Amino acid sequence: LAPERGAERRDTAPSGVSRFCPPRKSCHDWIGPPDKYSNLRPVHFYIPENESPLEQKLRKLRQETQEWNQQFWANQNLTFSKEKEEFIHSRLKTKGLGLRTESGGYDG
Repeated sequence: LAPERGAERRDTAPSGVSRFCPPRKSCHDWIGPPDKYSNLRPVHFYIPENESPLEQKLRKLRQETQEWNQQFWANQNLTFSKEKEEFIHSRLKTKGLGLRTESGGYDG
């Protein structure tokens, strides 16, 4: 949301995780923009003043699950990208080609 609507826009954290932050007076869970590495949308969970112990347990379990998913998919996507690059390089090398240069020729 735009700043005039009450949401504070913050830039990406050094780790690549969004620092999206809902307005302080919000009474709902907020879903932020997709993370750069995991492609998952972070959820900022609303904590009601009169949260019961069972509600708190559920919220904490949801937060732990979200954090695990974030880490898993960030690692999974990073590994996939790296192995994809290695595969492309190996296939080009097998064919006696290199990567294309800016002029459209091959490095090989």
